Amino acid sequence: MPHYKLIYFAVRGKGEFIRQLFTLAGVEFEDFRQPLGSDEWPAMKKETPYGYLPVLEVDGKQLGQANAIAKFIANEHGLNGSNAWEAALIDSVGIHYDSLFEACRPFYKSWLKISDQPMEEAFKLSVEPGRDEFFPAICKFLRGNESGYIIGEKPSWIDLLVADHCTTFLRYNPNYLDKYPEAKAHMERIHSIPAIKKWIEAQPQTEI
Repeated sequence: MPHYKLIYFAVRGKGEFIRQLFTLAGVEFEDFRQPLGSDEWPAMKKETPYGYLPVLEVDGKQLGQANAIAKFIANEHGLNGSNAWEAALIDSVGIHYDSLFEACRPFYKSWLKISDQPMEEAFKLSVEPGRDEFFPAICKFLRGNESGYIIGEKPSWIDLLVADHCTTFLRYNPNYLDKYPEAKAHMERIHSIPAIKKWIEAQPQTEI
């Protein structure tokens, strides 16, 4: 078995769904969490493939980009759909999610105090429009899939990514998914998977 080391900051962010993916796959990994604002980060940054985290080290070789990491792990452990068509659909949802993440960026900057924009304003002007562009397609997938997963008959990395996003914004605003009950039910389903539930209960509670 390769030695996996996931390097990310000590928040959920773009790293938590990858941690959960390892957990769901039943694969041991080294969970390295770099404190936010650490003096070590500038030097670490120069050693990453693209200048940011997460980074996955596999027997010392580095892979950057969160979705690429997730797809690699998922392909290795049967969590990227049951065939090439499902894998392509999952990938399409991941690309669709990129737009939501970009819409949420002003909110994250406000939370990190690297922007003067109030969080509430960032939420109203950026997050809510991004949510309303993203979730109609997700709910359509969910309504058309009796399994309760976004794509296919078993959970995939995209289920973990979308569910963790929902966790973040429901903690900030409990009404975040009022217009998208299928997405809320999906999050609850994913987080009730025994391995994921156990993992979440053992983690420090962070807003983001």
